[in-house]
Order: sequence, then C-alpha cells, then structure tokens
Amino acid sequence: MTAQHDDQSATAPAADSQPGAKMRQLTAQLYRLAKAPIPEQALRALLDDVTDTLRSLVEAGEYAPAHKLGAAAKSLRLPVRNLDLWRSLVFAGQGDPLAARESLKEELRYFPDNDAARHMLELLDSQHDHEEAAGLDPELSTVLPVIRSYTMVGLPRLKSLFALAKHACLADIPGDFAECGVAGGGSSALLAFVIRRFSRRARVLYCFDTFSGMPDPGPQDTHQGTNAQDSGWGAGTCAAPVESLYAVCRRIGVDDLIRPVPGFFKDTLPAAAASIPALAMLHMDGDWYDSTRDILVNLFDLVTPGSPIQVDDFGYWEGCDQALADFTAARGLSLSLRRIPGGVGAVFFKPVA
Repeated sequence: MTAQHDDQSATAPAADSQPGAKMRQLTAQLYRLAKAPIPEQALRALLDDVTDTLRSLVEAGEYAPAHKLGAAAKSLRLPVRNLDLWRSLVFAGQGDPLAARESLKEELRYFPDNDAARHMLELLDSQHDHEEAAGLDPELSTVLPVIRSYTMVGLPRLKSLFALAKHACLADIPGDFAECGVAGGGSSALLAFVIRRFSRRARVLYCFDTFSGMPDPGPQDTHQGTNAQDSGWGAGTCAAPVESLYAVCRRIGVDDLIRPVPGFFKDTLPAAAASIPALAMLHMDGDWYDSTRDILVNLFDLVTPGSPIQVDDFGYWEGCDQALADFTAARGLSLSLRRIPGGVGAVFFKPVA
C-alpha cells in the first residue's frame, strides 16, 4: 500500500445525517487504521471528526454507540483533545461515575489546560463517596493526597502496595523494585516514596509501560464474559506520557529513584531481565493474559525468594488470572494467594525453596 493510498484511507467519510450510521463507519475505519502504518497527521484529522461525532451521539443520548466509537478511537494510541472528555460523558451517561472520573484524569494528563475536563472532574469528585481513609499508616496519609490523581489503583490496593514495599525495605530484602504497568505514575511514586523513607540499602524502581496506552487485549481478556475491548478500557486506554510519571515523582522528591522503561513488555522485559540483578518487590499491573505472562516469564526468576508480589488485576480480568494459573502450573509452583480487600487484586510471596 502506497503512502498516498494510506493518506486517502484515513480521510474522514462523507457527512452522514444519522450519527449512528456515521459511528459505524468511523468505528470500522478506526480499527482498520489501528493496524496500518498511517501518517499521524492524517489520523489526527480523522480523530477530530470522531470527537465531533461523539459529541453528536452524547447530545442525542446515544451512549452505547458512542461507547464503541470512543473505544475504537483510543486504539490508535494518539492523544486528541476532548476525546477522553467525551468518553467521560459517555460513562457518566451509562451510570459509571468511576470510569468517568478516570477518563477525565486521562484527558488532563495530556491536556492539563482543558478547563471543561477539570471542572467536570471537580464536580464528580465533590459528589464521590470517598473511600474510608481511617486507620492509614501516617506515612501513607502524607503522600496519598498527592498520588491519588495520578493513579487508577484503588485505596485497598494502594494500602497493600505500601505495606508490602515497607516490609521489603524493613526486612532488607536484596534487590530493586519493579512496577509493570505505570499509567499516570501514582503507584510508582508511592513505591519510590517507600524506598526513600524506609530502605536500608540503595535501590531503584524500574517502571515498565508503553506510556501510550494499553496493548491490544486478546480473546482471554474478559470480565464477566465481556471482552476488554468492548468494556471501554481496551487498547490505548490507561494512557499517560512519561512526563506524568516524572511530575508526580518530583512533587514528592523521588524522581531520582525511578527508571522508566518505555515499550511493550514483550520487547522491554527480556532485555531488562539481563541487566537487573535481583528484585525485592514486584507490582504486576499488566491486565491482559499476554502482558501478565510476559511479566512472569521474564521477571519471576529475578525476584528474591520471600519477596512480595502484588497482582493488581487478579479477580477482575480473567486473562490475568489464567496467565498466573498457567505459569504456576508449568513451574509446578504452589502459591498462597491472599486476596486484597475490595474484591480486586491478590498478593503472594515468592516461595522459598
């Protein structure tokens, strides 16, 4: 396919008087282009048309087709102003304020001057029943207000991460820390904060992420029978630039402790495994079957026996659960999984031989 033909294939279709019909055309075109080497300028022109169509669908109350169109647009992994703002309105219209808030946070990571998104997020935050923070470790309480806007990880899992990382430091377990799946950088900042505050030895935190959004989910990646791509949190979502990671880490003075590693796990983890001597803490937040498998295959052997491992998506994405089950079965491992309160996530300690 020639470059000229590629440019033409990314041109927005002719105007359609029916938003639903245009949505179907655009959705099919977006998924086709996500697999093709199309110049970014041509894609951006198309995505501008997508945001206009999303607005028309939302204003008409057509949330289901808007949901599909937004998911298809995100699969291109290009930040476009107002795309996540309109996605947040779709989620809100579908009765999912939590997803709406996360979409607005994603919009503001790339477009912090988007006042409409900021005002809507402030409104949703004011209406949100905040999770109970009583009984938090005082050290966690000091950093939590800073990191919360940079992470999608819920409070029970953040509390667990903090406790596990603190244990690894106070027990002086040899090795660095690694987080696979960074998104906005809030949980990375938390882990680096624990290193700074409690570690008895020099450590760094390796932060693995595409920094452009999630890879494509596979057929195993479902939640209660719904494929991840259809959920609205498929390819290209959970995105943030690496600058977001640095920003939150600078705010709490730990940016010198992080080592971002951009790229897909299948490409970055094998090389990293050859250069990291040992890990004392591993946070797995890869969501999908393939990503979870890649983490385990490449990093599990680096984890010091007795070290904590948190699997963030256990119990939610079925592909994540299956990847862990397949890996442990292949290795003949018996793990004592502890579920994190709240229903999502699990923790185990690497068995000591």
